[in-house]
Amino acid sequence: MSRRGIFRPGVMAALATLFNFLALNLVLLIAALPVITLPVAVNAASVALDRWRADGEERVLREFWTALRSRPPLRTTLALGVPFAAVGLGLAELHYFSRGGFSRGGAVTDHAGFGLGLAALLITLTGLGYLFVIEARYPRLAPAELWSLCARLAVRNILVTGPLFLAELLGAGLLTLIDAPLLLLGLPLALLGLMRLTALLGLRRQPLGEE
Repeated sequence: MSRRGIFRPGVMAALATLFNFLALNLVLLIAALPVITLPVAVNAASVALDRWRADGEERVLREFWTALRSRPPLRTTLALGVPFAAVGLGLAELHYFSRGGFSRGGAVTDHAGFGLGLAALLITLTGLGYLFVIEARYPRLAPAELWSLCARLAVRNILVTGPLFLAELLGAGLLTLIDAPLLLLGLPLALLGLMRLTALLGLRRQPLGEE
């Protein structure tokens, strides 16, 4: 058998994986364009990645659209949308207190507000990775129970997964600022995948059965 024949299956598999990855990233971006659909789009992509990882499912686009249509949109929007909104509110709060604390001589209340806001934002950002995994696998959990579970996991694994989540988010943000077209080349899906892997690391340290 020729070398070309030997390597053909491996090359074709790699090309198929690359195509699925880029295609899933593209439909994720398209589905999230209205912004209000961001939670359901991210959840559908997380479900597709979950099936792909667990079962070797290559029909990722079909899995994405199936999850997008079958998951209750209002519940999914609430479950993921509230933490997304909390992140935005936390960033706005940090901006407000940083302006007050650093531009007016540093009032005690401004520094306290900045510190508390930073801690809350760190917990929320760290909990997002767990939220993506658990919501994809357990769609029947009530939103309040889901948030509470993810917050506890974030706190218990803060020293291990917290820095990893922050590095992933900051790295993706920096790459987007440097070269925005990277969004089309898989950056959003790569970030989601990395956050899921980090969350799975935390879940191995703190299994759900021990909650």
